[in-house]
Amino acid sequence: MTKLEKLCIKWLNDNYNHMEPFYMEKYPDYIFHMKNGQCVLQHNKKNGYVYVSYREIWSFFERMFGMDNQQIKDITKIWVEEHYKMGVTSTEKEFSFLLWLVEKHYKMGVTSTKPFTLKHI
Repeated sequence: MTKLEKLCIKWLNDNYNHMEPFYMEKYPDYIFHMKNGQCVLQHNKKNGYVYVSYREIWSFFERMFGMDNQQIKDITKIWVEEHYKMGVTSTEKEFSFLLWLVEKHYKMGVTSTKPFTLKHI
């Protein structure tokens, strides 16, 4: 692993080490990882893709290190596999259409780490 990769992994661990898993019945194939009301990771258990927040992580690596998409995909894949022990096919930029919905329901106070039912989404 390069020095840059080690630095990036350290930054991710320092800033996103303790996220809360959040589940929505409407999206049973996903685990959403939340920090301060923000959806940072969206893990699709069915296909192995992990969608990484552009505003929280992806843009930081672009701005601070001039990393391209493939470099960010590689480093976030390593981090998610190591830290969260997820089987990951690939990492991608966040899946935006779902982001606002997840954050809205999370902020409604439903913060259980167990799956729950939402009737009207």
